[in-house]
Amino acid sequence: GQPEDFVREGFPAEAEAHGIVAEIAMAEMRAAWFADGSVVQRIRDHVVLPARARGNRVWLGGISLGALASLAYAARHEADIEGILLISPYPATREVLKEMEDAGGLGRWHPVIPPQGDLEREAWLWLADRRQGATPVHCYFATSDRFAPGQRLMAGMLPPECVREVAGGHDWEAWRQLWSEFLARSKAVLQ
Repeated sequence: GQPEDFVREGFPAEAEAHGIVAEIAMAEMRAAWFADGSVVQRIRDHVVLPARARGNRVWLGGISLGALASLAYAARHEADIEGILLISPYPATREVLKEMEDAGGLGRWHPVIPPQGDLEREAWLWLADRRQGATPVHCYFATSDRFAPGQRLMAGMLPPECVREVAGGHDWEAWRQLWSEFLARSKAVLQ
């Protein structure tokens, strides 16, 4: 989706309806930027650093690949952000998920990260290695989402109160519901 899709689907209006006063930046996300590894620096340069320069606390959120990009950002710049919302996250390529499975699970998986980085593997390692007091991560997804098995693996790394699974698929209807539920459940930390 494009930033205007989030406006059309009512995401900023829903935040306002929940009484959340926030500056919401809807950044463009391209698969090519994830593939070439530039997405983290783009988020930092165009969204996070300008927001922090204005004195704002920053939460990152994303749907599908944007959610995985949010985790990759945290893996490299956790101190920049207050929290993360994953909505129907794209978990990783089949290759990465198979590596984890073949290793006997996330706890036994020890990938080698090349010097130029590997956003998928960095994101998963960061998620698996979070400690008490780490940046909160919320994972909201739908039962019939085509990526639900990987999303459940992600959710299994989080406290139960930070996870929500609802009926639905990998579509705007489910994403709107998940956004609304996150806002209702998290209003106190977002203010």
